[in-house]
Amino acid sequence: MRTMAALDVPEIARDGRLSGRTAIVTGAGSAGAMGGSGADIAVLLAAKGANVVILDVNEERARHTLAAVERIDGRAELAVADITDPAACHAAAASAAGLFGGVDILVNNAAIAPGEQENLPSTWDEIMAINLLGAKSMSDAALPFMLRQGRGSIVHISSVAGFRAGGGIGYSASKGALIAMAKAQAFEYGPKGIRVNTVAPGHVAIPMGLGFQGWDGSGSDRMRRRRAKASMLGTEGTGWDVAYAVLFLAGDEAAYITGHTIPVDGGTTEVFPIVMATTIENA
Repeated sequence: MRTMAALDVPEIARDGRLSGRTAIVTGAGSAGAMGGSGADIAVLLAAKGANVVILDVNEERARHTLAAVERIDGRAELAVADITDPAACHAAAASAAGLFGGVDILVNNAAIAPGEQENLPSTWDEIMAINLLGAKSMSDAALPFMLRQGRGSIVHISSVAGFRAGGGIGYSASKGALIAMAKAQAFEYGPKGIRVNTVAPGHVAIPMGLGFQGWDGSGSDRMRRRRAKASMLGTEGTGWDVAYAVLFLAGDEAAYITGHTIPVDGGTTEVFPIVMATTIENA
């Protein structure tokens, strides 16, 4: 097993707001100092007291995130599973409930954003299988445990590509469908005590975002400056910004919020692109 730099973890206030709750975070693996949004979400929820199931298709990446949770004295277990397999999703949810007594929070973060330049049907199918159907299968697996206890929170990680042009066609379609699915789930399961919401990240500095097909793929300093200047804040977001939005939606502070989408984008989607053009060009 190769040696990887430890995941960078900022100072986190330990207020115990999620103590006694169990959260499953998909796509929560990591490699190196910069975590993806899933890894940052898993670490933050653990720091806030949750029992976290770090679910990833890659065991080495899952263990890298687990090491970060253990460094902050959080409580977590691994689930190595392919979310395109409904049986694997049900097994992971059952394992989480068996380990910790239930499932209170599900964060559907796992996703891919491959190059779509060739417009291959196989690429479309792969994107939909992971980004959309995987989230549906994990929801179906976690819901029986939430229904049994009469409460739960599901948070889907979408993207601003779900409601603005500029992403790959399949990726955008999957992320837009995720927002629509969340609304339908919120309507279906709200009377049973289950809330379903979505977080839509914008230009956040995570490994997948920095290598997205629509940019130069290098994560270069110039490209990152341009990404930052595309926001009203003039800064680039991080996976931790996404994680704190998830924390809010997962917890009691959001008890009367369901069916909504929170953009975490520095205001990018709330400003006319033309007024930002000069700023971006000069970055």
